[in-house]
Amino acid sequence: MAMEAYQAQFAAHLPKAGPAWLADLRQAAAARFSAAGLPDRKVEEWRYTNLKPVQEQLFALDTAPVGDTPPALLQDSHRLVFSNGVLQGSADDLPDGVRLAGMAETMAENPGLLAGHMGKLAQGQELPLPALNQALSRDGYVLAIDPGISVSRPIEILFLSDGGASYPRNLILAGAGAQATVVEHYLGLGGGGYFINAVTEVEAAAGAKLQRYKIQQDASGSSHIATLAGQLQDGARLENFDLNLGGQLVRSEIHMALQGVGAEAALNGVYLLRGKQHCDNAIQMDHAVGATNSQQDYRGILDDHAHAVFQGKITVRPDAQGIEGHQLNKTLLLSDEAEIDSKPELQILADDVKCSHGATAGELDETGLFYLRSRGIPEDEARQLLMTAFISETLAKIDSDAVRGIMERLVGEWMAA
Repeated sequence: MAMEAYQAQFAAHLPKAGPAWLADLRQAAAARFSAAGLPDRKVEEWRYTNLKPVQEQLFALDTAPVGDTPPALLQDSHRLVFSNGVLQGSADDLPDGVRLAGMAETMAENPGLLAGHMGKLAQGQELPLPALNQALSRDGYVLAIDPGISVSRPIEILFLSDGGASYPRNLILAGAGAQATVVEHYLGLGGGGYFINAVTEVEAAAGAKLQRYKIQQDASGSSHIATLAGQLQDGARLENFDLNLGGQLVRSEIHMALQGVGAEAALNGVYLLRGKQHCDNAIQMDHAVGATNSQQDYRGILDDHAHAVFQGKITVRPDAQGIEGHQLNKTLLLSDEAEIDSKPELQILADDVKCSHGATAGELDETGLFYLRSRGIPEDEARQLLMTAFISETLAKIDSDAVRGIMERLVGEWMAA
């Protein structure tokens, strides 16, 4: 099915009285994607990931809601649930100064909140898959926090999927000094071959503190492409953590710009793959001004014929003096057929900087395994202990105790399986 046919069939689900700028935004995005098409391996950033398997999924239609909604991961959270890309219900008990609603609802009721923000981040404008998302998205969530407001309860966004193609478009606007914790949970039912192309844009004003955690548990036959684009102003901080467990073909892409003095970004993640799963983590960190800090720590465990990719680039602009940027990728290979392609990269155009990058890949420590087994610990349990120790250093960087506990449980379940 062509994109035009997809747009026509979903026209009934799009905002009826949307502003002219939204129509222009969609049309321009559709034109960009049509001109560029899906990136192939000739494009350097996509050299390790083949998108041909998703070509037939891009415009698959499925408007039926998913079945029963599972319980929330977090107790006492503000929660939104999306079913095959469309919001079901609304959040309640929101504090004053906080808006948490669907993108379609916000566009219908308060389009002025989105004008000047939606699709405007330079980091994501020219990318083909975010452009496709902009052209076809029906819904997503909007979180807008007034200056000085701290949201004490976590915000949980569940994306349930079991078929078709969905294009969630999410926007987080944090005013000066605002604080919040957001968990995006992508969960698949059955073994479906559906397609998700999600975009989350983050704008953090001066002094804002955001914790964003993404848990990807899509169905075994699904394809999951996700892009995070963010801009941080003076003294703002973003902690982002990606846990990738599900999906057949997965790409998690981050474009982060530290645009204000004192801005900080901690981008960490864990990927656990088996079978023939493929997971590509691609990060572009831009130190646009001086006195900014970034840190990346991605670790993975691969079994069977799994394939992982880590592409991390730190760019330091000419006038960005006094910055720190550190990047680390470690992967544990449990099988001779498992494969990791790691490409850490630094582009430093300033001279007063502290930057580092590194990548390692290896097998389980046989000495440590022998030590544990010699003390009566069964081999399976000993192997799990070593894998847990390998991952725990990255999990320890999650500030939220509640979220860290959930992540540790999910990691433990994967290892036990």
